[in-house]
Amino acid sequence: MTDRVKVWVIHTDAAPAEAERYLDLLDDDELLHAADFLRERDRLRYLVAHGARRLILGRELASAPESLAFNADATGKPELSGTGPRTSLAHDGNLALLAVTQRRTVGVDVRQLAEGLNPVDMSEMHFLPFEARYVAGGHDLLEQTDRYARLWTRKEAAAKVAGGVGWANTRAAVLQRDLVACVEPAAPNRHRVAPVEVPAGYRAAVALFGEAPFRVEVVEFEGV
Repeated sequence: MTDRVKVWVIHTDAAPAEAERYLDLLDDDELLHAADFLRERDRLRYLVAHGARRLILGRELASAPESLAFNADATGKPELSGTGPRTSLAHDGNLALLAVTQRRTVGVDVRQLAEGLNPVDMSEMHFLPFEARYVAGGHDLLEQTDRYARLWTRKEAAAKVAGGVGWANTRAAVLQRDLVACVEPAAPNRHRVAPVEVPAGYRAAVALFGEAPFRVEVVEFEGV
């Protein structure tokens, strides 16, 4: 049986009154994290992303969203307590993605195609030489940025599955590969990676532990 990963697309820009409705769903750690943001826009986006995660998982588990408990794993990644589904949350700009799967460890990443980024310089600094040449070979800045974001999200998704942290995994080879071996922590396991269809101006990827194939289902989160 082919595994399925469901990826929820969450638009995190909301009016303050709407975003504040999620406050009552969050636990103390989430509230403390939200209070740390210097910009109000970022705080509100955090409330929506993490409140939406609780609503989605509460519906999946037929549980009250505020009752869900998360524990940090060895790398600090929050996981649902107990025997529930495996999850991964990522956000950038005004978009968040929540990946949910039943069995295998999952990692998801999303990147906004931001202006002001020099994708060629970034690739030369952090990617493998042949991947940096691929990024530089884009016809214009838009295509170079697109190539950079596609590679970056694949590296990040695989790193999250492997429990990797830091910049070392930007050296993991992903170009034209659906199976990715992470650099840190070094292990014999390879993890399958796939792109995720997201709104214009963003690129995303999702990975599951191991080499077995999986299918991706993309769902729009429609709010409270």
